[in-house]
Amino acid sequence: MPASRDVRNPGVAVERSDAPLRLFAFLAAGTIVFIAISFVAIMAIYPRSVTGPSDAPTRQTTAPQLQIDPYTDLPAHREAETRELTSYGWVDRRHGIIRIPIDQAMQDIATSGIKDWPGDAQ
Repeated sequence: MPASRDVRNPGVAVERSDAPLRLFAFLAAGTIVFIAISFVAIMAIYPRSVTGPSDAPTRQTTAPQLQIDPYTDLPAHREAETRELTSYGWVDRRHGIIRIPIDQAMQDIATSGIKDWPGDAQ
């Protein structure tokens, strides 16, 4: 038979009661009062936040243009790019800016260099 143990230990102090229910009631009431005061303070600081204009977009945006057939769109896109890189044309007619074929541009750079370019590009 096991020896009986003495469950009393005078050297150990334990809490004999729970936290009072009144404390939790005060904490809950304080939280509610804090939220109410915060709401009133925000309304006083920013009075147009509820009745003022919204920052949301006011006009409808157009739907995105979906790519119906990407396998035929890619060759057409590459052909348009090639046509633009190999032909003359206006970039900005009002300012007198034109584009020249890329082969011609590379030949001009190789021949005369880049104007106002520092170093050995001349």
